[in-house]
Amino acid sequence: MRDLLVYVIADYGDLHDLAFAEVKQKLYYELRDKDAEITAFAVPAFDTVATGFVLAQTAINSKLGAKQKFYVNTAPRKDDLTPRVKNSGEGLAYVKLHNGVEIVAVNSGYSLSFVKDAAVEIREIHCDKDGSQFRSRDVFPPAFGLIAHGDYSKLGADIRAAVPDYPKNAVCYTDGYGNMKCSIETSELEKIKNTNVTVDVNGHQKEVRVADGIFGVADGQFCFSTGSSGWTLPDGKKTQFTEIVRRGGNAAESFGKPAGGASVKWR
Repeated sequence: MRDLLVYVIADYGDLHDLAFAEVKQKLYYELRDKDAEITAFAVPAFDTVATGFVLAQTAINSKLGAKQKFYVNTAPRKDDLTPRVKNSGEGLAYVKLHNGVEIVAVNSGYSLSFVKDAAVEIREIHCDKDGSQFRSRDVFPPAFGLIAHGDYSKLGADIRAAVPDYPKNAVCYTDGYGNMKCSIETSELEKIKNTNVTVDVNGHQKEVRVADGIFGVADGQFCFSTGSSGWTLPDGKKTQFTEIVRRGGNAAESFGKPAGGASVKWR
């Protein structure tokens, strides 16, 4: 195994986009004296809910500890909707999880919300917030390089209070099958198990069966069930996500391809 595994999570487009190649190149330069491997994962444009969910699912569940670090950039620059000076945007943050995994991420929207309760540190990084349209290539890599080399001299104040809680009863992420992973407590489904409910997402309504598992319905039917995603927090509490699926089909398409954060209602 390599000494260091770096996971880039960003909203640059698909993995063949030039932006991923350029960012990975800059990160390799900053890690040039380390035996490192950099891989990437693409999330939808400007979707900080999906970004935060993907980060938590891969980082909190990681067994690699200090060997794994994350470089995360989804920066919609929504913190200030007025014209920006010098392409300024949300600031850079450092997170250390209870399992030893370290994260350097733009503190935008809900990007850090899902890992907040698993973090032992969340601090700002003293780093320029402007100077380039493409800060994750031109501005942020040196800061990541310092962290990867164990240099924490650029860390600033604790900013945990500036990280919002993640949205509840919402679509968090849609996988390649069109299964929508939702931040709905499994206890909510226990109350209505083995019944049909009308689910409303993104203005689309469908009749959905609440079942024990995503294959607990006939082919072609919609199912609402405990899913495959979740993690255990330092206090032992299990966070388990539910899913809305269409067996043999694509639930997200049927619900209008909702973005991360879309509200889920049922009756």
